[in-house]
Amino acid sequence: MAYNNNSNSGYNRGYSGGGQSRPPQRSGYGAQQRTAYNQPLAEIQAEKVPDDYIDRADAIMREMSGQRSVITTSKIRNLLSLVSGIYDAERLRTEPELTKESIAGIGMMRIRTAYEAGRDPATKVFVEKAHLLQYLKGISTNRETLIAFAHYMEALVAYHRYYGGKEA
Repeated sequence: MAYNNNSNSGYNRGYSGGGQSRPPQRSGYGAQQRTAYNQPLAEIQAEKVPDDYIDRADAIMREMSGQRSVITTSKIRNLLSLVSGIYDAERLRTEPELTKESIAGIGMMRIRTAYEAGRDPATKVFVEKAHLLQYLKGISTNRETLIAFAHYMEALVAYHRYYGGKEA
């Protein structure tokens, strides 16, 4: 059996370029998606956890409780567990700077938070409303800022539960 390698065989169609032209691009979803990639994304700016983080956590979770797509209890608790290990290692220390291990842990938490937000739209809404990536970046090497962030995460989990957070 001989293989036909001309542009009319079904196997090579579209690969040889054999004079075939692409159909004109429609102005549908694909065109909009491409233009979105051409626009530069804003860099995540470091922010400090605000002093009124308890009230902010309350307001964020109250607002999110009325939405259709809400972060699940297991997702938000997983995010809390990431910071809890670092918090436990740092809370009894007195030095103002974090240990190298804790700084690495904060970096990994930033990565994991971004990944989880990219996987799940409800998690992304939560991460953006709660400014988690900005606050994680704002910790830098400061121990007190880490402690404030850990307390903020605990407040978010508490108010999520209070407002009837969705189970998973």
